[in-house]
Amino acid sequence: MEKDNMKRYGIIGGIAIGIIVVLAVIFFSIGQPFTNKSANSLGEEFNQAEEITPAELVEQHRYDTLHLQPKASVLIEDLRSSVVNVGVANRTETPLLTEVAENDEELTPEEELPEIVPWFYFSPNVALVSPTSYVNQERLLSEESLNGFAWYEVEGEELLYRNEAPYTGWHNIPEEGWFYFLEGKQQDIGFSLEEAEELNQHRNMLLNLVPTDAPDFFFIERPYEYTKMSEVKPVDYSILYKATDSLILSAPPKTQNSTMITTTEGFYDMPMEVVAEYTSFDEEWLHVYIGYEELGWVRKDETGTDYVETYYSERELLDTMEAVIWEEIGMINANVGASFINNETMAQVDINNQQFWPASTQKIYVLGEVYHQYKTGELSPDTYVTMTDWDKVPGAGIIQGQPSGSMYTVDELVDLVTIYSDNTAANLLIDVVGGGYVINPHIHQLGLYETYVNGKYYSEDTYFTTTPHDAARYFALLDNNQVNGEPWDAMLINKLTMNTHNFLRQDIPSSTTSWNKSGLGETEQNDIATFITPYGAYSLAVYTSYPGNYDSISDQVGNLSLRVHNVFNELRSQLWISVE
Repeated sequence: MEKDNMKRYGIIGGIAIGIIVVLAVIFFSIGQPFTNKSANSLGEEFNQAEEITPAELVEQHRYDTLHLQPKASVLIEDLRSSVVNVGVANRTETPLLTEVAENDEELTPEEELPEIVPWFYFSPNVALVSPTSYVNQERLLSEESLNGFAWYEVEGEELLYRNEAPYTGWHNIPEEGWFYFLEGKQQDIGFSLEEAEELNQHRNMLLNLVPTDAPDFFFIERPYEYTKMSEVKPVDYSILYKATDSLILSAPPKTQNSTMITTTEGFYDMPMEVVAEYTSFDEEWLHVYIGYEELGWVRKDETGTDYVETYYSERELLDTMEAVIWEEIGMINANVGASFINNETMAQVDINNQQFWPASTQKIYVLGEVYHQYKTGELSPDTYVTMTDWDKVPGAGIIQGQPSGSMYTVDELVDLVTIYSDNTAANLLIDVVGGGYVINPHIHQLGLYETYVNGKYYSEDTYFTTTPHDAARYFALLDNNQVNGEPWDAMLINKLTMNTHNFLRQDIPSSTTSWNKSGLGETEQNDIATFITPYGAYSLAVYTSYPGNYDSISDQVGNLSLRVHNVFNELRSQLWISVE
């Protein structure tokens, strides 16, 4: 047993001594610095080995963190062998700092190795900004100091941005003026600095005219008691407005939705209905209508400067006309529609308004388009038109019996239509102006939406229609130079005064100037006329169809017209009677 133990202890001791010897060898081989001689010898041995390029070394170390290959430690060992030994045993007469500096210069290579970066980093194109690169899509040029404005170059074009988005709106360019931008692009709309200054002065002038909200300070004894700030009371009287520089507001000042509508420049000598008065601490305003059409609010004036009170009432005129016309058409055995309009106020009343076959009254819209094209230069009164067999139609007129190839000036055709209501001449004019595709848009621009001129007289595709309302309003617009303007409307009126066929004018006294256009069909007898009386101007349209007695219609329509004329003058005469 003891022998076995001794043997076991001997083996263990031998192993321990062997381990100690191995560790000592490893310690001295790694921990002790190489002498210059041993380092040089080792460097020569490695130099004789296979050379490894930096790129290969980088590739070997790209994914490994620990390398045990002998060649992989060449750089470490070589770097260690090149370190200056500053120990006392190795000191020379050369100063230590000089020796270290010289040694550093020897270690510094002429060309340093590149960093470990991807290959494409060294491409010559990396430093270039290509036209398609992101930096060139929206390149910032400059920024403005206020409101987030900045200038960008986008696809070679300079654009204005606001808050990093293309700007739409007005923008001030220093020393140039105000310009409008759409999606960052400057438009051909703008104002110079001088123009902007003039507009600003005009704006300030209007602001000085418009009542503005001002703080009103007041005190109440108990907060829970209501304090009456303003009052609106209904009234009923009429005024004749005189001032041309007053304001018309949508609501009394300092109240909700109060804005300026317009000035009274276009309302000189205009009768108005006052329906309410607004009173506040420091001002009074009137709610006014023209007939039954609301106008707005005007400042109350008790000095008689802006307006004067009158006995005349536009509403009374409209109500009376409606009653009188209903009474008159009740005595006509036919389908009758009528419309009355005061040309000065454009207040209108319709009685049994509906679409009628207009017959020759539709020619007024054709004539209006002729003078419209005189105005635009598309037509000349001296332009010649040749008549063919296809143009000739029966009915009213005198030239349908003339030979084909006959030539007429446009002005001659207008005379034939206004004097003789010539159907063939009307058809030639419809062709000359371009037909219904041209005539109808002009009519509808005037607000006459129930009137159409399609086709020609005695044509298979003819569609003519209008209403008493549209016809009377067209004549009122003509009287006010609002169809084609001066002098064209007056020129057409002069032609219409030559008309010899009429119903509405036949019983009117000579003290009243008038013109008309009538139209007859198989059952229709229609007439439109304007009357200029000593007390004002009005237009009247009466359309009839399916009469019980065709021959009696003319006289009955004439009686209706005379009664309207007399009522108009009687009521309008009150306009100039002073209210004490």
